[in-house]
Amino acid sequence: MRLVYPETKVFQSIVEALGKIVNEIALIADQDKVTMKAMDPAQVALIVVTLDKDVFLEYEVEGTESLGFNIANIMKFLKRAKKGYQLEMGTEEEGARLKIVLKGNLIKRYSITNLDVPEPEVPDVESLDFKVRASILAQVLNNAIRDAEAIGDSVEFEAPDTDTLLIKAVGAGAEGATTKLTRASTALIELEVDEPSKGVYDLTFLKNILSLTKVSDTVEIRFSSDAPLYLKFNIVAGGVVEYLLAPQAI
Repeated sequence: MRLVYPETKVFQSIVEALGKIVNEIALIADQDKVTMKAMDPAQVALIVVTLDKDVFLEYEVEGTESLGFNIANIMKFLKRAKKGYQLEMGTEEEGARLKIVLKGNLIKRYSITNLDVPEPEVPDVESLDFKVRASILAQVLNNAIRDAEAIGDSVEFEAPDTDTLLIKAVGAGAEGATTKLTRASTALIELEVDEPSKGVYDLTFLKNILSLTKVSDTVEIRFSSDAPLYLKFNIVAGGVVEYLLAPQAI
């Protein structure tokens, strides 16, 4: 296997989000795409990364191949790259080791054990019935979560009508922080509301995906009352990251 991704820093942000909920990950490559899936031990949060073949500058895969690695270990290498560095990943020693090459003004080479990491079974997102579907600027979501950190321990997503999306901090105190998006706002790209809905989600798990807002222009949001929250990040360098988070009781 030999994969060359155009921007190491973007890949680093993706792996950083994965590392918030698991210690090890399996990168599965087939003839069409690369996928990485992670579910936290309590099965509260799920991340699915999909990078189509066309996203890569070079893509050499025979059948289906796997790269398994400890996230903390690989992050040490990825952090050594500067902006604009390409990332090459592959196998050597008949698949026993994982090769990492950072390509920029300098070429940095690393080699670690290729781990056997099981891939988690994930639910079919398309089978979930979401009553609200929206698309907003990723930076707006980043700011709303940052605001919530100073207020409480949960974030509420609400669509009270067909024209409004609210993202609120939820805490025990009297203070509050609300991001209100309407159809008149340039930050709200799309909004479909089948019925008014409200869902509350753990702030700690939402903070886990802040790194993805750095490498995505927009994020798709889906939710229903007392149902999981679905976020889909369209990565600027190519590919998508899907995040599914279980609700808290209101």
